[in-house]
Amino acid sequence: MMSSDIDAATREAANALETRLLDVMGGESWSHIEPGQILDAENLLDLYGEDVRARAFVFDGPDGDLCLRPDLTLSICRYHLTQRHSEREARYVATGPVFRRPLSDDARAGQFSQISCEWFGGGNPTQIDADIFARTQNALLETDCAIKVKTGDLGIIFSLIDAAPIPDRWRARLKRHVWRPHRFHSLLHELSEGSTNEAGRVAFLKALGGLAPDQARSAVAHMLDLSGTEHVGLRTHEEISQRFLEQAEDAQAHPLPREIVTAIEATASLKATCADALNRLHTLAQETALGIAPVLAKFEARLTALERLGIDAASLPFDGDFGRNLEYYDGFVFEITAPDRAPVTDRAIQLAGGGRYDSMLPAAARAFGVAPPVATGAIGAALRPETILAVSG
Repeated sequence: MMSSDIDAATREAANALETRLLDVMGGESWSHIEPGQILDAENLLDLYGEDVRARAFVFDGPDGDLCLRPDLTLSICRYHLTQRHSEREARYVATGPVFRRPLSDDARAGQFSQISCEWFGGGNPTQIDADIFARTQNALLETDCAIKVKTGDLGIIFSLIDAAPIPDRWRARLKRHVWRPHRFHSLLHELSEGSTNEAGRVAFLKALGGLAPDQARSAVAHMLDLSGTEHVGLRTHEEISQRFLEQAEDAQAHPLPREIVTAIEATASLKATCADALNRLHTLAQETALGIAPVLAKFEARLTALERLGIDAASLPFDGDFGRNLEYYDGFVFEITAPDRAPVTDRAIQLAGGGRYDSMLPAAARAFGVAPPVATGAIGAALRPETILAVSG
């Protein structure tokens, strides 16, 4: 469904709802801006996850591919980095249309309205996390629509990877695939003990890893020449050789302990109330002796901050796997949906969602070719006023 035509009465009601939502979200405490609707497609590919990239509207530009913004976050980041990057703390709100190709079974329009609130910097991240969540939930409750909440924290998986006794190269590979759960699962087992039955291949790689770098490269080149291999897919002879050498280094390293694989997978599959999840994660940390106490302390501090804001934080649903569909999230994440499923599909109707993305702001600065921001840390929330109107009306 591509149409986004709205009659005058519906637009008036949507505008009134938008005003109410903005008032609860903080009103004048945010800087109201109007970021551009067009982005460089290369930046989108670098900073968003596969799900959003696949649904972006991309078109030719004079100097490369461009795309319509799939949400407001990156456009607001661009505004901050190019206009006010020297500020140690900044809060922005923007409203307007965003554009995503509907899925094959999706009844939603390819264009819809969004309210986006982004908070950069600030001295107490856990308090800010709680504040953003509480404002978003309260804004929805003000509309009298029923809601269903889900929370998560990708920082826990990243902390487990950081605490694992593995080469930095493995750590980088695992982090790169956190947002691709199936590949992440496969990679965990590839790097763990007993992950392959290919004894001959492993023996070859270990032998290769024991050679001096020049000897190892010559050995691989000779093997490829003997097999007549020049290309594999789009990879060149040199790229194939480099991959063999990386695998040889992997074969020389100590494998990823099974108990750490189990701990990471147990965290990803954890579904419980926040209070229960925190207790289980403390137990897991004690059993594995992995140094994840700091991220669990942040989890606990966030629950305390939410309780002070009147939220029953202990009972909030926690899903250890949630948030792995959007590549820039790296900490606390949340989603608020309508309790009922969409009539045509089994997909939940999203009303709002958001999360922390501390690493994206400096990455966006590099992508846009501007100075890194002074503000460290970033979290945002997005609300869908048209969808909220439809379920609350």
